[in-house]
Amino acid sequence: MRIGFIRALLAAVLVASPFGVQARGTNVDWLMYNGTYTGDRFSPLAQINRNNVSRLRPLCAFQLGELGPMQAGPVIHNGVMFITTETSTYAIDAANCRLKWKNTYKPVGPQQGRANRGVALLDGKLFRGTPDAHLLALDEHTGKTLWDVTVADSSNGSSTIAAPLAWNGKVYMGIAGSELGVKGKMYAFDAKDGHVVWSFDLIPTGNQPGAETWGNADAALTGGGGVWTTFTLDPSDGSLYIPVGNPAPDFSADYRPGANLYTCSIVVLDANTGKLRWYYQVIPHDYHDWDMAAAPAIFRAANGKKIIGFAAKNGYLYTMDAATHKILNRVAVTTVSNQSAPLTTEGTHYCPSIGGTEWNGPAYSPIDKLEYVDAVDWCTTVRLGEVRYIKGQVFLGTANGYGTPDKSSSGWLTAVDPLTGKIAWRFHSDAPMVAAVTPTAGGLVFSGEMSGDFRVFNSATGKILYTFNTGGSVAGGIATYMIGGKQYVAVVSGNRSRTAFAAAGAPIVFVFGL
Repeated sequence: MRIGFIRALLAAVLVASPFGVQARGTNVDWLMYNGTYTGDRFSPLAQINRNNVSRLRPLCAFQLGELGPMQAGPVIHNGVMFITTETSTYAIDAANCRLKWKNTYKPVGPQQGRANRGVALLDGKLFRGTPDAHLLALDEHTGKTLWDVTVADSSNGSSTIAAPLAWNGKVYMGIAGSELGVKGKMYAFDAKDGHVVWSFDLIPTGNQPGAETWGNADAALTGGGGVWTTFTLDPSDGSLYIPVGNPAPDFSADYRPGANLYTCSIVVLDANTGKLRWYYQVIPHDYHDWDMAAAPAIFRAANGKKIIGFAAKNGYLYTMDAATHKILNRVAVTTVSNQSAPLTTEGTHYCPSIGGTEWNGPAYSPIDKLEYVDAVDWCTTVRLGEVRYIKGQVFLGTANGYGTPDKSSSGWLTAVDPLTGKIAWRFHSDAPMVAAVTPTAGGLVFSGEMSGDFRVFNSATGKILYTFNTGGSVAGGIATYMIGGKQYVAVVSGNRSRTAFAAAGAPIVFVFGL
């Protein structure tokens, strides 16, 4: 199958329902990490709604039999769910959790990033990255490896852990590894055979525009700017939106004077040619490790304007007018404190650190006309130290790693009016919130907590309507889909990552239904 203009396809099967929109037909898929190319994560399904969600129950579970990070977003097509770990790809029946096939990749180079975020799907092929910076194409029906290309040399810290995006015969993937001093780069590969169609340097050097923003030309060569989550694409004009990570060394501002383009930015490229269309640097000259970690969401607001919503690890949700690129509002969605203070060798305390919005970004409901985003509330103290680059090792410039976090941490789910910036409601969790946020036409918002709780909220008020403890940290995707006229919800649980967030459990996919 060719994934075309997803919005148009969905619109063709939409009819009115008591909750605004209800999808018609026996099957409705969840075709990519954020549901659609434009990434607002809104589902048109309303079979599960505010009136009956109390009857939700787990129908089946699939244990992946591994330990490690579990941050992937499930993709569902024709009744089959595809989920990934560091090196394995699983295809399971999305209604009963039975395994259909498994593909395990054997790395040929040093393994760097361990958390794989998922697959892209196009023309009967699945595409995924690897911890040693390869890009794979697998047969959707059998799991057979169709091609394998090397994207970068993993010995310098590079990996390809983002969920790729596939469109118009191309697969989009970038290099991750900012904290190891990689030089970020974005690629488009031909979906048929994996050859490079175009590439774009996310750290400009030499005569490239933006190279002057580094001050120190040598610093740019190990400047970071990796990409490690997923991307957004506007099919109406072929614009590819890339969230770019932090500069390196992460915390040493003096080593790399200047704005440090294109780190901590949204970079917008022509998806067909790779040419730069425009960019917005969310945090110039970042020295807090505040990646633009999550892909933006593109949607039509209540006034009909096209809006770009995005959030970063600095703790803010931003709303931008897509036509003018003007920021309409900026809303703090977690504790924000002492952000402009310089870092010192004695130590500087600020908020957030291992916090803000992580790899799952904002979502939008056209029913409630609200934007939703998860966030981590965790502050830290960072002490500056020696700046020393060693190939393939973390390149931070501190004396205490990523900092000494406060003993307590928590999380937030915030609903915001994108046009006014007014907070409609907030939920405060005792545990960090990094999971996906999925609003539906049933008047619901699905999300989860690192405590293990999968929660369902009233999308208009924030009232908790359903809770189920999965027994493991919920840090990955939450997808909803329909098979044979029945709506299901898939929840990824059991994350164990280096940043911890009190992570627990073993990787499991739970499937819920009425």
